[in-house]
Amino acid sequence: MKKLFTIVLVLGFLATQVQAQTKISVKPKTTKETSTITRPQTTTSTKAQASNEEMRIKGEKFSRNTLYLNVLGPSIPASFNYERIITKNGLINVAAKIGGFYFQFPQYNELKLANASFEFNMLVGRKSHLFVMGFGWAGYYGQWYSNRQEETRNYGIPTSTFGMHYRFQKPSHGMFFQVGFNSTTLLGFASDDLVEMAIGNAVIYGMDLIFGKKPSFTVPSIGIGYSF
Repeated sequence: MKKLFTIVLVLGFLATQVQAQTKISVKPKTTKETSTITRPQTTTSTKAQASNEEMRIKGEKFSRNTLYLNVLGPSIPASFNYERIITKNGLINVAAKIGGFYFQFPQYNELKLANASFEFNMLVGRKSHLFVMGFGWAGYYGQWYSNRQEETRNYGIPTSTFGMHYRFQKPSHGMFFQVGFNSTTLLGFASDDLVEMAIGNAVIYGMDLIFGKKPSFTVPSIGIGYSF
């Protein structure tokens, strides 16, 4: 009985040692905190959007039609004009312009004056401020009653024109303004009096022969109107 008790104690002691050695300690796994970095989204500012809206971009729509009154320039004393931008580029565009005037002065021997002009213009600039250079042709017609000869006289003068201007014209519709100068060259002289026509053309082509150029003059040019 004593031996059996001793054996039970030994077995109990061995079992306790085995349990102590095989005990697994589980440590909680440390999780790394992932720091979330919030990157600011790149948004286009309102000013940038506004500037894009006020720029001429190739292939996109912008104001291409203009109606304006021009004082002096290719038509003296003034003219009413329509211009159309033909191209749809960004920096450089080409436009065509037609214009003219018609005046009557019955108190001055039934005087009538008329003008018609046609020009090609090159517009340089993406925004509202433009540099404009153009060339074209203009024709003048005059009619008056001669008391001395007791008949109505008719005159015509064809000219070529060249102009350079600063222009304010928004890519979107709005007010139009330009200022610059225009040079006009006389190309000939027409009259229903053959003697007067011969003298007038002799002066024009005589100056071309002697000085190498036909008579010309330069005047300021101011225009104001509306683009759409």
